[in-house]
Amino acid sequence: MTELIALLACPRCDKTPLESGEDISHCKACNIDFPHVDGIPWMFAEPYAALGEWRGRLQFALQQLGHEIAGLEQELKNKDLSALAKRRVERYKKCVESHRRKLQKLLRPVDVQSLQGNYESYLALRARLPSDQGLNTYYANIHRDWGWGDEENEASLKQIRAVLHDHADLGRVLVLGAGAGRLAYDIHTSLECESTVVLDFNPLLMLVAKAVTDGGHVNLYEFPIAPLALEDDAILRSLSAPEPAGDNFHLVLGDALRAPFPEKSFDTIVTPWLIDIITEDLPVFAARINRLLKKQGRWVNFGSLAFSNPRRAKRYSPEEVKAIVGECGFSDPYVSQATIP
Repeated sequence: MTELIALLACPRCDKTPLESGEDISHCKACNIDFPHVDGIPWMFAEPYAALGEWRGRLQFALQQLGHEIAGLEQELKNKDLSALAKRRVERYKKCVESHRRKLQKLLRPVDVQSLQGNYESYLALRARLPSDQGLNTYYANIHRDWGWGDEENEASLKQIRAVLHDHADLGRVLVLGAGAGRLAYDIHTSLECESTVVLDFNPLLMLVAKAVTDGGHVNLYEFPIAPLALEDDAILRSLSAPEPAGDNFHLVLGDALRAPFPEKSFDTIVTPWLIDIITEDLPVFAARINRLLKKQGRWVNFGSLAFSNPRRAKRYSPEEVKAIVGECGFSDPYVSQATIP
């Protein structure tokens, strides 16, 4: 943690270093505390507003599950259900109840229970929250990263190796928008990294990443879109990493558009499946990346370029992406394309 605190800057004023206290980091210039969530620094520019907002989102998700359970109970009162249908719905209801309890336990560090509110209040609140920042938006990625086997993970790491060529020494690495953390973990444990800092905004994803990369395991249900058999609509999976990530692997909760680090802090920055889904225009974000990199540092972008901006002119082609990157101070990028599982 001491090494990580030395790498952090205030996301409000950019001052560094921060003071480290018990379960908090403190910016003297802003006189504001940034709490730690299960040991993970919570580095949002408005930390307590963001914490309250996430508590609301998480509480809403739990209440949604409660309403789903109530709906399943009503279905089971239907006397016309076939024996197989009744068995399936009863089993599914038990799985959802168990899933809710598991989420409550996993999210305890965020103190979800501190927020009291009724279901209608959270429905009203939800309309004002970005739809791409909910608790379950990337829930399936947790299972992809830590439960579905290694085929896709190995193919992803192979693509990273393909663009690095012989530059195996990555130095100090930052992974922005890391999700549940598997690609960051594979880079850290398989390539030559001095240290790896892993940032994402979603506390569920990061709490799972912390548990598994520390060497533990997390039991969570997967709810497949297309179940192959009667009992496949809810599958309890044990999620774990091949081995602990070891030293110099650090998790941070924060906003990739206001990354809480000083300029010229990193030798390598990796952005997996990020640049085409963020709200910030690519030229602005590319300039942010450049400022965080040391001289001769490298930016590795992984994932699609399927920009979903409502403005057609902002849905950049690969040729435009290369041009924008060059205009933001980078050398001509090397591009490797492949289809992965």
